[in-house]
Amino acid sequence: MSDHHIVFIPVDPHYLPTEDQISRAKAMLWQWMPEAEAIESAVSEYVQLHDCGSNFEYVRCHLCGQELTIPQWHFLMDQDYDLERGFGLTPQTLPCCGSVASVNQLHYSFMQGFSRFSLTAINPRTGAVSPQQTEQLQRLLGHPLLVIYCHV
Repeated sequence: MSDHHIVFIPVDPHYLPTEDQISRAKAMLWQWMPEAEAIESAVSEYVQLHDCGSNFEYVRCHLCGQELTIPQWHFLMDQDYDLERGFGLTPQTLPCCGSVASVNQLHYSFMQGFSRFSLTAINPRTGAVSPQQTEQLQRLLGHPLLVIYCHV
């Protein structure tokens, strides 16, 4: 059996909402997704990757638009990751056009992202979140959000 998660993360990987904001955001998600198996929040000491699971299609350079090979992307990810400190999101030279950027700046399909905070609806038994719902959640959490649809 597979699982479907809708994960909300801040655009700024280091942004952390307050406990009150998190509590109100979770309550809002329960209103929208009353049949979800769980609504969970997580705060990490270090930046982590929030991936889209088997929804992953490709990663492209945000400047030249060229698709990176999986080995190229893995190399960039490995160079940026530290076992004790997570992702540094340090600018690196990209193999496609020689531009310098962090792995957080690349374009991912399906959406993926990096953050210390995440809010996740597990098996919400609902479709995509509307732009209006995302805007409401952004106002509540005090920061722009990325929405990640993860299939595991």
